[in-house]
Amino acid sequence: LFAVVVSTGLTLRAQPREFANVKQLGAALVEYHDGLTQVVAAYYYSQRNHDSPWLLIELGVSSPRTLVVRRNQVELVTPSGRAVPLAAQRRWGADSARARGLLQQASTTRHQVRTYFRGTRGFEALRFFGRPESGETVIDAVQGAPEEVLLGDLLFESPTGAWEKGAYALVIKHDSGTASLPIELR
Repeated sequence: LFAVVVSTGLTLRAQPREFANVKQLGAALVEYHDGLTQVVAAYYYSQRNHDSPWLLIELGVSSPRTLVVRRNQVELVTPSGRAVPLAAQRRWGADSARARGLLQQASTTRHQVRTYFRGTRGFEALRFFGRPESGETVIDAVQGAPEEVLLGDLLFESPTGAWEKGAYALVIKHDSGTASLPIELR
């Protein structure tokens, strides 16, 4: 589905032409479900507000099996094919004024992705990021029990200072495979 090309240290991935097992649930809400893993991503704020370094995607992941989501296995593939990893907590925390502003502005457009998971047993927080002012502990991997939903924010930092309009791919690798979801920035 993706081709990997390594050239001068930059990882490029070919954008998929079609996203398998994906349903568009709203203008900025997508679901991946392959019969085993369900992933729901909402990005209402970022769809229209991407002229800053930070991009926010709200995420939920569940499986009938034990599931581990690792920070280093989540990336956003740009329209040009550049693979951008999740931002480092250190970078997010260092930009605390802009981070607080983003979270405040996004609060009116947040979407409760938890409601799209039926028959699940509870949830576990994806603590890849902590709010700069709260001193929260962050972790690099989260394990969910069978039928548990892993919920949290994904934050990506643009290598160029802003995100261009276009079709991106949110890629989440896990023990059972890879989920790829379309992210459209307008």
